Formats: sequence, structure tokens, C-alpha cells
Amino acid sequence: MILDARKFLPGDFNIAASSLYGGRYKDTYVDIDDDASDDWGVVLNPGFAIPKAEHIFKTAIAIVGTDELFAKVMGADVERVNTERMCFEVIQIRRSISKCIEEYAQAKDESGNPGAMKPLGLLVVKRWEGPGFEKEDLTEDEDESKVKGKGVADELTDISIFWLENESLKHCFEGMKLDVTVHELNVGIKYFDAIDGVYCSFFEYLPNEKMTGWKEPGMLQHSHT
Repeated sequence: MILDARKFLPGDFNIAASSLYGGRYKDTYVDIDDDASDDWGVVLNPGFAIPKAEHIFKTAIAIVGTDELFAKVMGADVERVNTERMCFEVIQIRRSISKCIEEYAQAKDESGNPGAMKPLGLLVVKRWEGPGFEKEDLTEDEDESKVKGKGVADELTDISIFWLENESLKHCFEGMKLDVTVHELNVGIKYFDAIDGVYCSFFEYLPNEKMTGWKEPGMLQHSHT
């Protein structure tokens, strides 16, 4: 299931956003057959041409986004404002509703062909302390005040929602864990740029694993003149 999921991530919408606004897929497209691969089966053309990327991105905004978001995207210079490596656990998968599927079926691709666009659904995730991530080092007073003040509002801030195609969502499952690079645009959209790790629901990163490669510090050597 993990191997299947990796084949369909990060999905066309996220690749389109990365191709347009910066990230792993920007400037990776070359004018060859999109399905071309080398003798090892590695796809040679992972990104999208700009016209195709723009069409995928703006179609998603028009169909899935709000009127306010559509106005922002069409009326302003969209740019990337933040990049962060994050780890998530999938808590809910929302496949496209019938209305969305119907609108995508009527939409034409960048070449004018109807029925070629992939409908989007939602991947709902919560923050997870994944490999290589450490909790913030707080004093006892800071830690106590933070725990006392933590409530429903704080827990909600740990939840994020990403747009993902139905064909990708059907390979995802609740509890699946992701190690990803996330980019944020100035219009409020966040997208997966790079999928650095996909893990099963029972995967746990043990504290002692974070000690891998650790060495006992030696005596500080002072130079003598």
C-alpha cells in the first residue's frame, strides 16, 4: 500500500503548483513525450510545461476554491512565501463530491480536450513528530504554561488540509504518515512539493534512533602559545 501511494504522490495539482511557483518540479520539464522514461524506468519528464501547469492550477481554483480565493489568484501576483519540512499523519480522506466530479468532467485540458482533468478531493492531516524532528526545548515554567493553555483551538492549529486528486486519495489511508516539504503561497494555498517519506500507520520513530551517530564529546583542547 505504501509503494502504491508513493507512485501517486504528490499528485498533479501539487506538481503544477511546484512547477509554477518554485520547488522540486520547477524548470524540470523539457519538450519530449510526457510518458518518456529511460532504460531504468525513471520518468525523464517529471514536471509540467507552464501552460499545462497553469491550466491545472487555475482549474482547481475555479472548481474547488472559493470566490474569494479565485479573485486573489486572478488579481494578484501569486508567489511562494514560506517553505517548511513537516511530518503529518492522515486523519481523514475526503473524495470528490459528485458535483465536483461533474464539473471536472466538463472541463477541458490545455489542449481543449474534455474529460481529461482529474477531480480533486481533500487530504486532512495532523502534525506528527517524525524522523529527525525534535520538540521545542522549553524551561519547566514555559512547558507548564504551555500545557495549561493548550485547548481545542491549539489542537486545531495542528490540522492541515491539502488538495489531492481522487486517483491519489484512493491509495491513501487513515493513519498513513508523511514526511514532506510544504510550500505556502501568499494567497493562503499550501502544497506538497517533495514527498521525503511515506510510512505505515504503525510506524514509530523511537527516541533512541535519534541518537544514531552520536559520539561522546571529548575534552576541550586548548591551544598553547
